[in-house]
Amino acid sequence: MNSLSAHITKSRIRKTLAMILILACASFAVPVSANITVAEYMTLRAEAKTGNKGADARWRYYIIGLMDGIQAVQAPAESEGMKLHFCMPNTLPLSPRFLDAFIQEAIGRLSAKGILTERIGQPMALLVALELKSAFPCPE
Repeated sequence: MNSLSAHITKSRIRKTLAMILILACASFAVPVSANITVAEYMTLRAEAKTGNKGADARWRYYIIGLMDGIQAVQAPAESEGMKLHFCMPNTLPLSPRFLDAFIQEAIGRLSAKGILTERIGQPMALLVALELKSAFPCPE
């Protein structure tokens, strides 16, 4: 019975290691990063809007991640009475739809000013943070 138990345990270990290897390889096949550039974001959004379900899922996860990141930075500052990075009106909820429209307007504005090409390699999260701060300044 011990040899059967040892064989089952070895088999489980091999299967587990194989699954870990497969998952590790798969994670390199579809890179997901919170620090994508403006160019990568624009490409991802364009792919998502063509009906590419994988790109749409990654784009939606990215937008939700941006929202979570914004709230994670703002909430502690607000609760501790520290100066906020930006001050959105309470009537304007932070949602995926709002954030997408906001980002598209910001990209259009930067493009019209001729400075989008300067920021195309910049992290998207930085662009969003700077644009939110500019659009919704806090009172002094």
